[in-house]
Amino acid sequence: MDQKYLFTRLFECQKCHLQFRHPADTKSFSEKFYQADYVQDDGITTDLPSSEKLAQMINNNFAGSAKNADEVITLWRSLFAHLDQIKAIDYGCSWGYMSYQIRKKGVQLQSFEISRPRAAFGNQNLGLNIKSETQDLMPGNDLFYSSHVIEHVPSIPDMISEAKRLLKPEGIFLAECPNGSPDFRSKNEFGFHKGWGLVHPNYLSDKFYMHLFKDNPYLITSDPFDLESISKWDGVSQQVHNTSGGRLLVMAKPNFNRSTP
Repeated sequence: MDQKYLFTRLFECQKCHLQFRHPADTKSFSEKFYQADYVQDDGITTDLPSSEKLAQMINNNFAGSAKNADEVITLWRSLFAHLDQIKAIDYGCSWGYMSYQIRKKGVQLQSFEISRPRAAFGNQNLGLNIKSETQDLMPGNDLFYSSHVIEHVPSIPDMISEAKRLLKPEGIFLAECPNGSPDFRSKNEFGFHKGWGLVHPNYLSDKFYMHLFKDNPYLITSDPFDLESISKWDGVSQQVHNTSGGRLLVMAKPNFNRSTP
């Protein structure tokens, strides 16, 4: 489907429509890589801020920062009228900048981060309780949320299985990731090419999510997110909206089987 450098190629599984990078990484390599080697160039996602910089961000409630969570909180509010009445998982929370802001809205939040150094930083400096072992997360949640995580994981089925364990019967799986859908590629070939590679072994598309959640309710869309349409989703139907934006968004109920009476 696409190629980078000399040997790195993008393939698509003809059965499930997952687009994946070859050569692939092993699970053990991924776990080691994300402890300390993984770096984002935005200067905040993986870089741990100084005490002075962190104090400034906290005092400003992360306003003006690339990691201000207002957009995410607004998205959550389109699904849940009262955030202080839900239990949620922030899966892949880095050092907890988003978890910190979400908790301030009253959400009963559990946070997970595979990188122990980043988890420890959030726990020590933001008063969080970030876990680095999924078995330490408690079930019974209304929402399982991940922001730019699923494109990194060595096993998407393992991530979905964990989400199913942690969610209530009608709990929502909500994930943002780079958009590998055909509509986005048609609109922005350069953006499509940039969206997969070294740290993104998985490239998710609308076709993949439609197959993954074929038995479940879902809504698939891309940015800019139409919050009115999202808020009107009945939680039972399968809907695909505009998928030509750079960020792909899926919300699904993996524990709700539409064929079960």
